[in-house]
Amino acid sequence: MKKYLLLLCIAFAGIQYTSAQDCNCMLALDETFSVVPMNSGSAPDYRNDDGFSDEIALPFSFDLYGTAYDSCFINNNGNISFGNGYSTFASSGFPINNFPMISAYWADVDTRNIESGLVYYKITDHAMIVRYNAVGYFPNMVDQLNDFQIIISDGQSDLIANGHTISFCYGDMQWSTGTAATVGANAGDGISALQIGRFNEASEAYDGPYGESDDVDFIDYSNITFSTNTLGENQYPINVSNLCDTIFGAAGDTLMFFYYDDINQELDYDVTDSSGFVNENDSLVGMVLFNDTFQPARSGNDRDLTNYSVGAIIDENTPDGWYTIYVTATDNGTPALSTTTEYVIQIGNGSPTSINEAASTPIVAYLNAGILNFKGLDDKNVEMFTLYNSNGQNILQTNKLFQGINMSQMATGIYLYTIKTNQGTFSGRFVK
Repeated sequence: MKKYLLLLCIAFAGIQYTSAQDCNCMLALDETFSVVPMNSGSAPDYRNDDGFSDEIALPFSFDLYGTAYDSCFINNNGNISFGNGYSTFASSGFPINNFPMISAYWADVDTRNIESGLVYYKITDHAMIVRYNAVGYFPNMVDQLNDFQIIISDGQSDLIANGHTISFCYGDMQWSTGTAATVGANAGDGISALQIGRFNEASEAYDGPYGESDDVDFIDYSNITFSTNTLGENQYPINVSNLCDTIFGAAGDTLMFFYYDDINQELDYDVTDSSGFVNENDSLVGMVLFNDTFQPARSGNDRDLTNYSVGAIIDENTPDGWYTIYVTATDNGTPALSTTTEYVIQIGNGSPTSINEAASTPIVAYLNAGILNFKGLDDKNVEMFTLYNSNGQNILQTNKLFQGINMSQMATGIYLYTIKTNQGTFSGRFVK
């Protein structure tokens, strides 16, 4: 099923936007990763151009638009494929025939230069992670490097938010070669596909997934998650943004949120926060920024108007501090589905400054036999735990987490939480 991306490059004069630190989705390389053994190049580094791996067995089933795969190939040129390895370096747009693949950046990767990074992977019970670690490009060039990661799963991995099956994570993206690089997923039947965009370094800013080629800098430090396991069924709206982790702004700034959904569906939005400083009077809920002005959100089936986003203005009277914003995008499919994304916003020099520790000392939530447990709390004293449903409603508060939280009687779906400790306040989400 083709998808339509609701995105907008923020480049309008006279409007102040917040900025965010880098997305914290890239997994650190450690001894659990191995260099991908390619069919060209030599061990142990397998430096090559246009190579691919032998068939790799997966301990889980990966669903690509209705076809289940228990093996795959890792290709040097920025993608994972099924059925065969692919040496093709000149990418084309999706959908296309005969190339079933998951592509974080299908382009001419070349790791032959000793100054280029390598391609690494590791496999867990429910996921495979592939890291293109600061890799060069053809022919044998390293003056610019790209850093990106692909994760595929069966939907049960805690490495991907919201129960999705695919995650793309980007560091600093600097190069493209030849044709524009393709980002998305392709079933190989010429019909079912998701194209997020086609990128190169010489283009203008983003104009939609099926418009002109777009600036590769647009995906710097961003995280995109989605699923391909619901062919023929409604799918959740997908958040695409480099507004991850903490957003740094000021009173009066405009926050821009980016989502996409099925091209024949419309999206409604709701923005709530923890303080009351973003409300119906000063929040541009369900609005898009187009031609320098805010206008009502349009239907996604109008491809001539490709620049879409939702804006929310922080009240100018907002005092310095830390705030949590929840943005919910709801489609009009059957059944209607919603995706809620949580953002932590620092206004001015507000406290607690120790919230920055959330990036370096993460707390991980996981479910075991219906009990919600947490990793990373060993050296912290819990002062208050708050649980929210996908609509941002407070449904539970407690200062006792040593026995976990019994979730067995709670509905399935996306949950958000905050944990206030003696070392700062930490936020996260999980799927039941």
